[in-house]
This record gives sequence, C-alpha cells and structure tokens, in this order.
Amino acid sequence: MDGLNDWQVVAIIPAAGAGRRMQGESKQGKQKLLLELAGETIFLRSMKALNLPEIEAFFVPVSSAEEGAFRQELEKGLPEREVLFCAGGQERQDSIASALSAVKAWTSWRVPEAQRLVVIHDAARPLVETEAIRRALDVARSCGAACVGVPVKDTIKEVGADGIITATPERSRLWAVQTPQVFTWPVLMAAYTLARVEKITATDDAALVEKTGHPVQMVCGSYRNIKITTPDDLPMAAALLQERETAKELLSETKLRVGQGFDVHRLVSGRRLVLGGVEIPAPVGLEGHSDADVLIHALIDALLGAIGGGDIGELFPDTDPAYKNIDSRRLLERVLAKLTQKGARLVNVDVTVIAQYPKLAPYRPAIRSTVATLLDLPLTDVNIKATTTEGLGFTGRKEGIAVQVVTLVKVRSCGG
Repeated sequence: MDGLNDWQVVAIIPAAGAGRRMQGESKQGKQKLLLELAGETIFLRSMKALNLPEIEAFFVPVSSAEEGAFRQELEKGLPEREVLFCAGGQERQDSIASALSAVKAWTSWRVPEAQRLVVIHDAARPLVETEAIRRALDVARSCGAACVGVPVKDTIKEVGADGIITATPERSRLWAVQTPQVFTWPVLMAAYTLARVEKITATDDAALVEKTGHPVQMVCGSYRNIKITTPDDLPMAAALLQERETAKELLSETKLRVGQGFDVHRLVSGRRLVLGGVEIPAPVGLEGHSDADVLIHALIDALLGAIGGGDIGELFPDTDPAYKNIDSRRLLERVLAKLTQKGARLVNVDVTVIAQYPKLAPYRPAIRSTVATLLDLPLTDVNIKATTTEGLGFTGRKEGIAVQVVTLVKVRSCGG
C-alpha cells in the first residue's frame, strides 16, 4: 500500500437487507447477518475482515429496528473502531446512497475529494482476504475504480423466459463479481448522481460506474470469498473458514530463521588444508585445535545462530583434548542433530570463501557436493563462492583464509 499516505479510505458495509432467501429456507426468522458462523456472527466476521489500518471509518446502513443488535456486535468485537450507522434503504442501492450522504458529511476528511477512496463490501462476505482488499485499494488509487472478482469456471448460458437457451457467452471473458469494490469519491458520486437523475438501477456499484463511461478495473479475488445467501452457504463458509484457520495455525507453527557464521584460520606449514570436508593439495594448511576446516566451522556457527544455540567455541572448546585434530565433519553431525532436536530443518546455505591462496575454482564443485551431502540438501540449495581481497589484508598476504556463511532454517515453534 505504498503511496496511500496522501489518501484517506472509508468503508461502506450495507447491512439493511432482509435476507429473504435465507429466512425463507431456514425458517429461523433471524436477520441473516446475525446468524453465527464458527462462533461469531456473519456481520462481525465481515467487519473484522475489513479491520485494516488503511480504513479510517466504517459506515453501516441498517434498519432502525436492528441497529441496536449490530451495535452490540461491534461493542463485543471492534470496540475501538469508528463506526457510523445510517438509515438503510428498501434496496441495496438506496442503502449505499444513504451511506454516501453520511460519508460526505463526515468531519474527519483531511484530503481533497480526489484523494478519497470508498470501499463498498457486502456484509455477507466474511471470508474476503486482506490481500484482495489491498490490491483493490492500489488499483482504485491508480485508475479510480476497482472491482474484485474471479473468472467463471462453468459455461454460462443466457436463457429466455420460456427456459430456452438464447446464447452462450464466451467463457474466457466472463468474471463472477464480488466485493469489495473500491472507488475514488468523484467517480462514485458521479455514478450515483447519474443513477438518481436517470433513475438507473443496478445490482452492484461497478455497474453504475460503468454507466458513466468510467472504466472499472477487475482485480482477481478468491473463490473462497463466497456470499452467504442461503442456508446451504453456511456450512460451506464454515468449512472454508476452518480450512483457512488450519493453514494459519500450521504457518504460525513454523518460523524462518537466518543464521550467520564467520571464521578465520591461519595458513601454516606442516598442516593439511581441508575446506568443506575436501582435502586440497597444498604446501600449507590451516592451523587449529581440530582439523581447522574453516568452512565447516563457519557453517556450524551459522547453523547455531539460526537456532539460538551459541557458537562453536562453547560447544567444542579448543581446551578439550577430545577435539584435538578431530574431523570437523563429526562436529557438524552433532550440530545437525541439535537442529533436529529443535524441530528445525535447513533450507539453504550460502558460503563465501575469502582467500588469495589457494585458487579454489578447481575444487569448488567437490566442496559444494560434499557440503550438500553432509547437510542432506539438494545441490541447488548449496552455494559456494570464492573471492580474493585483491592483495589486501591478511588473506591478501596469503596468511590465512576466512569464510562467511549464511543459512536459512525453518523452525517449528513447538520445538524444544
């Protein structure tokens, strides 16, 4: 939503409909929007779906007899938000016109009319997704009018009063319209002014805007954004909601953690030169208490950093004779076991070896393959880079080798 700082956004949520199809089939006699969906009313769930910081105020057209019930819902679920009730009309279009009068009179406008956005959303669509709302806001800010919808999946037929098919529209050009629909204030007011003067009626606001000749940009929404109209829609909405909540729970159980490791070892004579578990023929090697595999040491620190596990010196101190000349691959195995205990899984590794000597290009494929095998990762998830310091510093003087490693790790929050 970059660029919205100079704009103001309000939302209209019409809630005055009688819900005849729901009442006629369910026989409950209760306002449709006050029916419960997984423990909360449809109305409150829809309001919460639009509870974004970009939207400063809500205007809700309702019947006078039901305003009290809607107020109670908001006091329970959204007590801090600015919600203004206005008179609902006989038809949806009448309710929106009533709300527009209240929006016009709102005293908190700080920007010119051209920089005001009005979101109109069906109160019976509680499963609308935040991403769709924000996409519609972005598009409306650019072109003045945006309508959320989805491409139709079925072949559509036009049928006459006698039940005979009269036409089959090209499906690739057909979309099922949803809400929210978002408009700049001038565009929306021009549409409703035209509708009043020429007595035009439409089932949605985008259609009225189209009558003015102003283009309306379609924004891809979600097939889950169903409108609850009949009793059959309630169990479907409940199932979709449960599916979404389950997905959120699974996502919340997993965190992405970044680890960074850095290590340096001196080049000395009389030692083997081992990098990433690969021995490189050279007259000098790396000095250290273990086999001094500086690449694996930096990798260990990166892995420990990702799980908050301290550093290599804490786990394998160079004062402990048990680690004298030990193969660093064995140390890595122990650290990988700690990741498993933490419920962590390594995603990828990026390694930078900083060395003036030796030239690593001939050995990089072997190092990459070995590290991938040690980590049980696909080769594509392990990257090995080598660079020099153009003769500068201790690496430039061929006195030592430095390695930097960055790792990405998935950690389940229930990990120990």
